[in-house]
Amino acid sequence: MKRQKKHTSGFLFSTPSLLTGAGTVINLAGNYFEFNISEADFEADKIAIENDFRVIGQDISSTLEILKNTIS
Repeated sequence: MKRQKKHTSGFLFSTPSLLTGAGTVINLAGNYFEFNISEADFEADKIAIENDFRVIGQDISSTLEILKNTIS
């Protein structure tokens, strides 16, 4: 079976670590996280929609693989 890249749909969100999560407990200002940005709104939308469709395709592919193994 060919190994495929795992796609995610959280393009505009930052990925916090355990220490970042623990640091949010004592952050009273509420401005702890930074989000990924793009040059233009339409560019961010385009990339997010492309990632969403890649995730959907990945789900369909894995479902078909499971179905193929179940039927065989």
